[in-house]
This record gives sequence, structure tokens and C-alpha cells, in this order.
Amino acid sequence: MFGLTETWRGEALAWEADELGHMNMRYYFSRALQGRAAFAHKLGLPALYKQTSLSTLVPTRQHIKYLSEMRPGQGMAVRTGVLEIGEDVITLLHLVTGQDEKPSATIVETLTHMSVRGTRRFNWPHSVRSKAEKLQIDMPEIARPRNIALDEPTATTNMHEADKLDLPVIGRGMFMPSECDVFGNVLPTAIIGRVSDSVQHLKTGWPDLDFASDDGLSGALLEACARHKNRPKAGDLYVMRSGLRSANTHVRDICHWILDPVAGKCWSSFVGVGCRFNLRTRRLMKIDADTLSMLDKGIVKNLHP
Repeated sequence: MFGLTETWRGEALAWEADELGHMNMRYYFSRALQGRAAFAHKLGLPALYKQTSLSTLVPTRQHIKYLSEMRPGQGMAVRTGVLEIGEDVITLLHLVTGQDEKPSATIVETLTHMSVRGTRRFNWPHSVRSKAEKLQIDMPEIARPRNIALDEPTATTNMHEADKLDLPVIGRGMFMPSECDVFGNVLPTAIIGRVSDSVQHLKTGWPDLDFASDDGLSGALLEACARHKNRPKAGDLYVMRSGLRSANTHVRDICHWILDPVAGKCWSSFVGVGCRFNLRTRRLMKIDADTLSMLDKGIVKNLHP
């Protein structure tokens, strides 16, 4: 399929489903991590995720686009390919498929070849570039961004700027040892998972929903892009400052800054495009003019990832 190589196969587990009844986004990224590790063997880099390695692949940008729901018990597979390779970066595509090999999501991630300690970057060996070029594919249409501009200029994201924009705190906590890779760095999957854990607290983004009610309505993510700027370790704290950027009758665009409350710097930023979701029909629901007017009042201008 699209010239991709299968890198993972299994199923969606019941405990990976969230309140919407489908697999939470953090587990899509978890599958992509495993697929990436398997694909590293294809590139001639089998030790990248072992403690003995001197270098590893560090995600700097991860874009996910949902195509269909993944429900518990469904079979899953991940297929991976190279979209682009530079001097010390590589862009991979992961296609996640579900029942009957139906596409469920695409994940496009840009990764930097870096030292496991510090910020030193390593150029690719000639043998790796040669293998990558043989595995290179064109971007399939289903993986192209729909509502997110991947080349959007990024902002100065820190606690001071969050205060200036008066972004509310919607989440805070500590990163756990169980959330780290073998080198002691918090996995991007864990950072992304924090967004799922806190997004319902952004009242300006979801003024029309009660996530704990039995009315059959909730909010669902359609597309997202995470940009990772610093690497936290176990014991580091985080605080999430967020705001609504835009809304229309179909979707709403929300930006999250996951910040270090001690140093004030940004761990990661996250842009998510979501919708109101009918849990009974399993379909997006349009909103009326009154709801849109209510959303418009909460928009934060000049908010960038």
C-alpha cells in the first residue's frame, strides 16, 4: 500500500479507548514509535532505541490526521515509509490501518538524528542515506494536511508570553519515570497524552459541551500537530496553557502550550482541530449560529504554536 513497509501489527485494546469509545490518540503515536523502531532496522540503524546507542531519533514535529475510527478489538497494522531525508533529519509516514486494512490515520513525523545526551546532531552515514532513498515514497493524498498549516511560523512559547496572552491553565502535573525512554527522556507520546487528559477544561473551546453528561455529545479530534521543543525528564513538572484560535460551523482550532513552570520554557506545543461529535450516530455535528457566536467571544488572537 503506497509502497510502504509493514512495521507493526496487533489490535486496539479495550483499555486504550477513551470516553468516546475509540482509541485515544496517544496510542496511535505509541504504535508509530514501535513502527519507527522497526523501520530503523531497515535503515541499518538497529540500536537506535537501545541503551547502548550513542544516538537516537528525536521527533521535532508530528502530524496526525484521522480517517476512520479505531474501536477496541479491531485488528491494527502500521506501514512506514520515507518521505524525505536531509543531512541529519528524516521525515517518515506511518499509515495506520484497521479492520479489513481500512485506513484509520496517517502520522507524518520529522525526526532529528541526535546524541542521546545533549543537543549534538549527527549527519547520516552514507549507507543509511542510500537505504532511505531506496525506501522513499511520494506523499499520498490521504496524508496531506486538511485543516492545519504545517509551515505556520512558530511563536516564542514561554510562561511570560502565556501570561501576556492571558491563556488559562487547563492542566498541570509531573512526568513519571514510566513515561520515559531508555535514555531517561519523557516520550513525546506521554506529552501528547496530557492534551487528551486536559482539553475539556478549556471552557472557551467547548462552551457547548458537558463531557460528563449522558446527552450523547462530546468533542472529537480530527487532526493535530505537535511540535517538540525541549525534552523533559522524569520528575519535571508541566503546566498547560491553552486557547481557542478559530471556529466555524464544523470545526474549532485550539492551541496548547505545554510549559515548564519552573524554568518557564516550552516543552511542546500542540494544535488540534476538533469537532462536536454525536456518540450515537458516530458523526460530526454542525453547530448553530448562537453557539458559533459564543465560541467567537473566546478566540485568542495571535496565538501560534
